[in-house]
Amino acid sequence: MLFNYRYVPHDIEKFQTWLDHLVKEVWCKAAGDFHVDMLHADLQLVVLDIYNTEEAKPNGKTHDWLFGPIDEIFKLFKNLTSDQREQISTWYDNNNDIEALCANDPQKTPGTYAQIKAINTDLEKKLKKFCQSLFTDVIHLKAVTSRTAEIDAHYDAFVKVNDEGKCPYCGYGDIKGQYHSRREAYDHYLPKGTYPFNSVNFRNLAPMCHECNSSYKLTKDPIRNNATGERRKAFYSYAAVPPGISIALTLATADIDTLRPEDIALNVAAPGRDEELEAWKDVFGIEERYKARCCAENDGMAWLSRITEENENYGLTPKQMVEAEMRAAENKPWSDANFLKRAFLAACQQLGVF
Repeated sequence: MLFNYRYVPHDIEKFQTWLDHLVKEVWCKAAGDFHVDMLHADLQLVVLDIYNTEEAKPNGKTHDWLFGPIDEIFKLFKNLTSDQREQISTWYDNNNDIEALCANDPQKTPGTYAQIKAINTDLEKKLKKFCQSLFTDVIHLKAVTSRTAEIDAHYDAFVKVNDEGKCPYCGYGDIKGQYHSRREAYDHYLPKGTYPFNSVNFRNLAPMCHECNSSYKLTKDPIRNNATGERRKAFYSYAAVPPGISIALTLATADIDTLRPEDIALNVAAPGRDEELEAWKDVFGIEERYKARCCAENDGMAWLSRITEENENYGLTPKQMVEAEMRAAENKPWSDANFLKRAFLAACQQLGVF
C-alpha cells in the first residue's frame, strides 16, 4: 500500500472484547451446561435482548443470532480434547494479532477454517456461520449498537482522522469522507472466509475503494501466496512505519499516441520490503492497473497533452511546464494520481517526448 491508515480507537471495539471472553473463557473451558451468565456481563444483556426481541420474521419467530449458536458451539467444544481446545485458543490469539501475521512472525501461526474442519467438521461449519454473521448481521442490531456504537459512527470518526480521501491500497481510488452521506465498504484484510475469530476486529477492517475491494482483492489472502499457499509478509494497514514505496516507469517507445501496457515497465521499490511489495502487487493487481491508467485517454494521455498543448496558455516552454507539473505532483502525490503522473512524465521526458 502507498500510505498507512491511522488507527482510531472506538467504542465499537467492545464487541471484540466480548468475543475474547466468549472464546477463551467460555468455549475453550466448556464444561457442564451452557448458561448465559457465563458470558461477559455486557454480552449477557445483548444475548437476552436479541433472544427476547420480537422481530417480524417469515416464520413468525425471532431470529436467534447468538444464544442458540453459542450454545451449539459450546456443546461441540465440550467434546474436544484439552490439546484441541488449547490449539483453538492459540489460533484465536494469533488470528487477532493482525500486525504480527502481516510481519510473518514465526511465533504467530494463523489458524484457518480448514484446520478447524480437520478437528471437527460440525464445529467448522457452525463457527464459520457464527463469525461471519457477527459482522454481516449482529454488529448492526440495536441490542449491540446501544452498548457499543453504530458502524457508521466508527466510519465518521475514522475519516476525520484519515482524511486523505484516497484509497491507500491503490493510491487513487476515492474514499468517501465526512461530507458524504454514504460510506465505503469495510474490507476484511485477512479474509473472513479463511480465518475465524477476527470478523469484528477493526485492526483487520479498513475502508477500501470499490475497485480495490470488489474487482481485485476479493477473497485474496495478503499473507499467503495465492498460487503456492506459502506464508509471506504483507503491508499492515495500520503500521507505524510508512511503506516507503517509490514508483518509476520506463517506456519502450516515444510514440505515446500508440502506447500500450506492454510498452511500459513498472519499477516499484520499497527498500527492505520486497516480500510485502510483491504481496501488494499480487493482491491489488497493481501492474495491470497502473499501466492501464498511463495508457488511458483521460489519464496518461491527458497528462501529456497538458504539457504539449497547454504550456503556451501559462507562458511556459514544454520543459518549464513539465518541471512545474512534476513539482506539483511531488507536493500532492495523492491528488489526481500524481504519484503515477510524476513517474509517467519523467519517463516521457527521459525519451525526449517534450
